[in-house]
Amino acid sequence: MLDDLHPTLAAWFRGRFGRLTHAQEVTLPHVLAGRSVLLSSPTGTGKTLAGFLGVLDHLVRLLDKGPLPHGIHAVYVSPLRALTYDMQKNLLLPLQEMGLESQVRIGLRNSDTTATERTKQKKHPPHLLLTTPESLSILLPQEGHREALQSCRFVIVDELHAIAENKRGSHLTLSLERLEDLTGNGKPLVRIGLSATAAPLKELGHLLCGVGRKCEIAEGRIERKRRVEVLSPLKRNPYPPAGWTAGRVMEDLARLVKQKRSVIIFCNTRSGTENISLRLKQALPELADVIETHHASLDRDVRLEVEDRLKAGELRAVVCSTSLELGIDIGAVDCVVMISTPKGISRALQRIGRSGHSIHEESHGVLVATNVNDLMECVVCAEMTRKAQLDDVRIMDSPGDVLAQHLVGLGMEKKHTRDDAFAIVRKAWPYRELTRESFEKILRYVMGGGRSLETQYRETFGKVIEGEDGILRTPSKKVERDYLVNIGTIASEGAVRVYLGSRRIGEVEEGFVKGLKLGDIFVLSGRTLKLIETGVMEVFVEAADGRLPTVPSWNANKMPLASGLANQVTKLRTQLSDLFTKEQPADAINDWLVENFSISSVNADAIVKHCKNQFRFSRMPTEKLFLIEVYHEPTEDPELDKEGRRVTLKAKRARMESGEGEANIQVFFHSLIGRSANDALSRVISHRLNDAVGGNALVTIDDYGFLLTLRPFQKLGLEEWRELFHPEDVAKDLRAALKESALVKWQFRGVAQTGLMVPRNLPGAERKLKQLRWSSEILFKVLSAHEPDHPLLEQAYREAEHVFLDLSRAQDFLNRVHTMKWDLIEVPVVTPFSFGIYASKIKEGMMLEDPEEAIERLWKEFERADLLEGKG
Repeated sequence: MLDDLHPTLAAWFRGRFGRLTHAQEVTLPHVLAGRSVLLSSPTGTGKTLAGFLGVLDHLVRLLDKGPLPHGIHAVYVSPLRALTYDMQKNLLLPLQEMGLESQVRIGLRNSDTTATERTKQKKHPPHLLLTTPESLSILLPQEGHREALQSCRFVIVDELHAIAENKRGSHLTLSLERLEDLTGNGKPLVRIGLSATAAPLKELGHLLCGVGRKCEIAEGRIERKRRVEVLSPLKRNPYPPAGWTAGRVMEDLARLVKQKRSVIIFCNTRSGTENISLRLKQALPELADVIETHHASLDRDVRLEVEDRLKAGELRAVVCSTSLELGIDIGAVDCVVMISTPKGISRALQRIGRSGHSIHEESHGVLVATNVNDLMECVVCAEMTRKAQLDDVRIMDSPGDVLAQHLVGLGMEKKHTRDDAFAIVRKAWPYRELTRESFEKILRYVMGGGRSLETQYRETFGKVIEGEDGILRTPSKKVERDYLVNIGTIASEGAVRVYLGSRRIGEVEEGFVKGLKLGDIFVLSGRTLKLIETGVMEVFVEAADGRLPTVPSWNANKMPLASGLANQVTKLRTQLSDLFTKEQPADAINDWLVENFSISSVNADAIVKHCKNQFRFSRMPTEKLFLIEVYHEPTEDPELDKEGRRVTLKAKRARMESGEGEANIQVFFHSLIGRSANDALSRVISHRLNDAVGGNALVTIDDYGFLLTLRPFQKLGLEEWRELFHPEDVAKDLRAALKESALVKWQFRGVAQTGLMVPRNLPGAERKLKQLRWSSEILFKVLSAHEPDHPLLEQAYREAEHVFLDLSRAQDFLNRVHTMKWDLIEVPVVTPFSFGIYASKIKEGMMLEDPEEAIERLWKEFERADLLEGKG
């Protein structure tokens, strides 16, 4: 295989690496033959070099004929700027060692590129351009850059799986089709996609290559050893089945960090990252200087410093959110710790692959369970990760706001008719089913704002005109300038910069800052900071080391559970329920868990006790049983009678049946379909409940069900609930429910920015979040009233229904729930399987008390009544 490379390149490779990895062997023949290919391979298998070997071979062979022709010969696109910097270093090495560094120019183009460098690139374009999806689309319509891109022969898309399911992926596919159109010289682009282990690969191949083009699939099948463990803080009893676990895991986490040379700790939220980082430093004061924090809200210089120190082996632990998941070169890491599951197997594999960062080293991952429900999820996730049972990628379907943005870019090129534009767009995989009618509606918006705005506001919202020759054009240089500073799909969240002295250390959301007062203490970059001054879009802080935060955490968005993992957790619950129903001894069930899920006997025992306690008061929800639990929440202390004596279980049941002290009714629906689908389902059911009996219900959701908090007059029986769960008109009812919520308005703000209706930036300035909100809110009201089918408003609803929520899974549940057995049980306590969601509900009222202490106190109150022992 190496003999097929140019002799100079082959000699360099043999001297440096010896032989090809399997990933390189299965990829290189396709690239050398000019065939597009998608390579899926684990981290550390030579994946990136596999993509570039064929490109380097092409350039070296061209150099045999003389200096490289003017222009860009290959474009490397990465979703992370940091990867482009790594790639620049990695490409310079072979060029230098082959003595070609002066003959092959490598250029970086991203949002950090200076104006001087951009001008230089326009005059002397790099032969290898390293860029991001957004920067590529900025180059496509600009004179000078367009001419340079016409000579492009190869496109390498790194970390394709990371953008496949979001708008950045759709955005990039349209850019690739525009680049294909630009280079139309008889030879199609050779598209090389690099992805971590993902599924289905055929779908990712379509995303890379578009409609009507073949994409070869290459899989690097080198089997790396993978060790996945589950850790749970079971030293303190009782073990609450809900509640933040930071305090409980610190002892074990600190011990792990002390045992290892280098550890990455992943949290699912940025607030969790800050919390764990701060507590870990407090637990290990002697190592505080070598424990760092890394997430997207920290300043770029801060992040780069952490990455450099990690790569140099100077750090013992880095606590991060999702920011280190992708393939940034971080050097040798012994172990990856995940606080709770990452809610999907693909993400778990990606994270664990960051340890033992070579094909010869074992990957070591540790999942830390935060509660017993989470323990079951971690156990299933670990087993699926060992078997690499992947979640399916879900590609966005025809996002209209992204299309609007690219239509302006096509207009800037001044060479396409509307028929040309439609043909180019339809070749991109996410737009393969775009109808001409939908295309024309979006084009009408781009040309004048849409039906309701074009008469009076065409000059304000019109960004494209159609000449007498039928060519689409931008009407002015101002429109072009505005377009170039607003390209991209990441909506502005109103970030406020944070300065410690003269150094910018990161940013927090504007909404969070509004809730602060001078003197408040919060956490950022793993340290406590005191607010001392506020500016327009910046705040100034001083160190408050050793002091406790006085305000709650920020940015607590939660990732939804992937369908594959949710299904397997439900399967485990079903198997456990069957074992308990058959009255298998606890020891036998414990042994079954240990044997089938490779967990410790202690963890297995915690799960068995948890299920046993659930059966004491109720049943277990399964694949075959839809369980509804009703808990009557008393107005006074549920554990004491009027004389202050403990309430027995018998007395509590009598009180429940008589309605004495009755206030709110908590109805728990155990629909095991993931957070996003439960959110959609709960909105539909609460909307139908309102139509049926009136009144609003307070809704609380999690991955395993939802809770409706009702007033007594809203109480329903089993058959009445069954009627509300009918599968007809689900989309219609959800749409009606969304019209009464703030969710669509919030989604519209992002859509309006991406679709260029409300520009997030002006040339030379960034707009304040207040301006963006005001502008988008006014437009939302106008369109809702006068043009409810406006393409951007419709896109906002689609995103609310299918991205933030999961209407499809909710609909599927309603289609099959009537084939399941139903059981409605009135319970005297919040049961173990409902406790997690109930704790989420009451947390908002506990801000003056440490949440983890509050949850543990609540669980102990239940225990003190001897309920878990079945006494009373």
